[in-house]
This record gives sequence, structure tokens and C-alpha cells, in this order.
Amino acid sequence: PILMAFGYFVLLTASTGGIQTFAVPALGMIYRAPLVLATGALTVYLFGNASGVLTGGFLADRATRHDLVAAAGVLCAATLMVVLASGALPLGAISVVMAMTGFSMGVTAPSRDMLVRAATPRGSSGKVFGFVYSGLDVGSLIAPPVYGWFLDRGEPRAMFVVIAAVMLVMIATVVQVRRRVVTAQPAPAGGE
Repeated sequence: PILMAFGYFVLLTASTGGIQTFAVPALGMIYRAPLVLATGALTVYLFGNASGVLTGGFLADRATRHDLVAAAGVLCAATLMVVLASGALPLGAISVVMAMTGFSMGVTAPSRDMLVRAATPRGSSGKVFGFVYSGLDVGSLIAPPVYGWFLDRGEPRAMFVVIAAVMLVMIATVVQVRRRVVTAQPAPAGGE
């Protein structure tokens, strides 16, 4: 489960880093959005993400299936990326979709961290979290040249579709983390 969690973090940064770094020029190319609107859309994405993390914390305290919380949030974000890629939104809706995307991804963060904690063997928290979170750096290294290539070719819609596809693969990793954690747990004693 630790390698799957590492993969999740690679994909997380590959998707969110793509949004944070390349959404502004991509929105300008797809929608002819003025710079102030495109940067405003990125700003509300970041605010949406922060409010999603806060909301996700309350949700994680109540949830028993953190994998479903994480998967649902990522699925919503992926769907919204496809909507954004369509080029069919009115200019006023771009910021709303970006805020919803940020919120959807933010909600997943606390549940994702609860899954990593559950997958961590006793006495190994520092090593596991260090390894898993290094996936953020790997994702930050890999994604920019790919997304930059799409923009250089004049394919900003494809960039958003690839971000959505990366998010869908993230869902598979989070489900695998939970599945492996559940199967690794010992059976209850005394027939419980």
C-alpha cells in the first residue's frame, strides 16, 4: 500500500500542479479569457482547495471509508476538468468550475492522509510519510514538460483532458491503498 500511496502523490502533483501552473494560459487559449479572469479563476481554485481541505477534515472525522471520500472528490474534479476542456462554458462559469474543482480536490486531502496513516506500519511513520510525500516532488518534476508540450502545440483542451485522466488513475491508487490495508489487517479475535 505504501507504493500505491507514493503513486497517488505523484499523480496528485501531476494533476494539481498542472492546474496551478498551466491553467491561466490554457484558459486564455481555450476561452480567450482575459488575463485578469484567468488568474482570478486560478485564485478561486486555490481558495476552493483550502476550503475543501477544511471541510474534508470534518468529513474525515466522521467517515469510515476514506477511500470513497477521496475517490468521490477526485472523480468530481476529473469530471470538472473535462467540462473545462470542452470549451463550452460561458466566461462567467470558468471561475465557478475552477472553484468547484479546487474544493473537490481539497476535500480529499484529510481522507487521503488518513489512508496513508492506516497503511503505515507501527514505528515507521517518519519513513513512510517521508517516502510517500516525496511523490509530490516526482510529480512536480514529470508533469510540467508534458503540459508545456500540449500548450506549445496549441492543444490546451488536451492538457485538461490529460489532467482528468491522471485524476482517474489516482482513484485506482487510493482504492488499492485501502484494499491492501483492509486485507493486511488481522481477523478479529473471538469470532467477532
